[in-house]
Amino acid sequence: MKNNLFKFSILCVLATAALSGETFTPFQTEKEIQKNINFLTSTSEKHGAGYIGTAGGLNNKYLPLSYYSTPSYWGEYVCDELGNDCRVIDVFNPYDYTLAPTHDSPGRELQYERVNVSNGTDIYDASTWQIALALAGREGLRSARKSESLFEMVENQNLLLLYGHDGQHQSEKIPFGANRAITQKDGTYTYNGTKISESEKAYFFRMVSKQWLAQDPFAGTEYAQNITVMDLPDDNPQYQKGKVSWADWKPITGENGWAFFLGPLQADYIKYVETEGMQYVPFSSTSMQNAIQILHAFQALQSSKGGVYYAVKGSLGNVGDESVNPYEISVENNASLLGGLWVFQDLLKLSLEQQKDLKREDKIEVRKAIKLIDAMIYGGDTSENKRTEGMLAFFKNYGWDKNQGMFLQGGIADDPNADSDWIPTYTPKAVDVQTWTITVLGQPMVDEWYGFGSAFRAWEATKKWGAFYGPEGELWGVGYSESDGNGTNGYFEEGIVSAEWTMGAVNLVRSLIVHYGAVIDDETASSETRTNAMEYVQRLREDERSMVEKLMALRTDRYGEEEVFEGNRPTDFDSLIVMPKDKLAFLYASKRYFIPFGWFANPIPSTCSTSWALMLHYNYNPFQLGGGYINTHPHSLKD
Repeated sequence: MKNNLFKFSILCVLATAALSGETFTPFQTEKEIQKNINFLTSTSEKHGAGYIGTAGGLNNKYLPLSYYSTPSYWGEYVCDELGNDCRVIDVFNPYDYTLAPTHDSPGRELQYERVNVSNGTDIYDASTWQIALALAGREGLRSARKSESLFEMVENQNLLLLYGHDGQHQSEKIPFGANRAITQKDGTYTYNGTKISESEKAYFFRMVSKQWLAQDPFAGTEYAQNITVMDLPDDNPQYQKGKVSWADWKPITGENGWAFFLGPLQADYIKYVETEGMQYVPFSSTSMQNAIQILHAFQALQSSKGGVYYAVKGSLGNVGDESVNPYEISVENNASLLGGLWVFQDLLKLSLEQQKDLKREDKIEVRKAIKLIDAMIYGGDTSENKRTEGMLAFFKNYGWDKNQGMFLQGGIADDPNADSDWIPTYTPKAVDVQTWTITVLGQPMVDEWYGFGSAFRAWEATKKWGAFYGPEGELWGVGYSESDGNGTNGYFEEGIVSAEWTMGAVNLVRSLIVHYGAVIDDETASSETRTNAMEYVQRLREDERSMVEKLMALRTDRYGEEEVFEGNRPTDFDSLIVMPKDKLAFLYASKRYFIPFGWFANPIPSTCSTSWALMLHYNYNPFQLGGGYINTHPHSLKD
């Protein structure tokens, strides 16, 4: 009987993965999608967002960056037009071999920002890029680099995660796992009391560079006059004016959930199952092996309340030099991880049932992983000395703000120095907490917990403070928080619209349309429930159409002429960010703006925004295996 039930669950996995629900009208043509791909697979020297690896097994492999920007954007716009003092004094430190701006340099943070943007890859961005390339590869599109297919490029990112070193590492000795947060002698990078010494089992740092000694985009340009350099070593020519040591070392749960589960596993499912016709993703694949190795790091960081902690002990916050409270939980990060765990568990079940050449020892490992994920999600013993309420219990019992009718940003759980074992964080509110969390859980689960219509009302509440409205009161999209100048009482001249976060909102709205549409067709539902569902779907369709239409204003060929952005757009934007006719990209945001969560939004071409555009084009929800909008996982907590 148990075996039959397991086979039934496998059939459900396959059916769920193939189920896309309703399809929505594309807002780009196939030719424009190819131009998106051209941007996503071209190096920054060719107006793209990527580079060619040179180190070890990454040699001559294309790897993604998070953005495309130019020295003139930073110098002419950020420094000159906005009146920022960009002067820095970079000093070599012989004790730790760093070359870094002094703390009293007025342009210190601006230098770090442009160095990060020009050289860095956020592993979340790279994971969305993997899905986008896989979808395009499934449809027969080609990469801009003739020597590598789109699926080969997807695998390159998996290899970067496996090797754990910079793509263009500069020394002859290549350090395996240098970008993994293994536990240090002083206790830094301890996973909720657990030490992890093997690099392949540790978190990856959320943003990594092409090379540790990264180049300031001002180097060799007229803007290099902003840089003064001191005390350079005489015996190492790599240290020179315009170089800065990489300084972003943050092992974060949400990014790792995307990087090891959602991005690579979805992309490989698209490759092996949807393109090649297999019934599973091989357990020996790089993506599956990377995922199985890091699983216990997430388990170690899970609290008794069910939520997984935001960052490993010793990680610095997004602003300043203070460490993150190791007991902090981010609801949005947990939503990303939950979606990833479900995807991984579904693929493990497929391997166990469908992969006939799976070795005995692999079967044992797969069964253990399935059981562990089950305990992590639904509650139970995750190790000999550890029990958790489970992630779903965390969302239901701790993550929901019943007074506001929406999910909290997060909170502090089980901090031995706190007065309570759960201290919720209410502000700043985050748009993606609502859009991602509701999408991952699904309308049936949210409405079952908090009452029918709760998922819809949470979206409506979010729009009141987070949505960007145009001059005629039309919905354009969303920003980031309640501090953005957005919402029904905002003015578009003061607000901001994020292409990436708006696409996440479109994904939510599509999911709600499909879910509430199923309620309309449910003859067992009451007439009142079905009538309400019809009203919800009508209003959601209006939101979806409006946001999709207005997203085009944030594409590189239209942004420079859009009147709504005229007051906040860089002067002569099209000359600062030149995009050839064979490429199209979506910007990260409508203006330069410091997001309350600790980083700057910039109106520059974004890998992540462009990748989300491809997912929307192909009606692909990254939080469900196979991209369907319907969540068919259990809607109730286990006893």
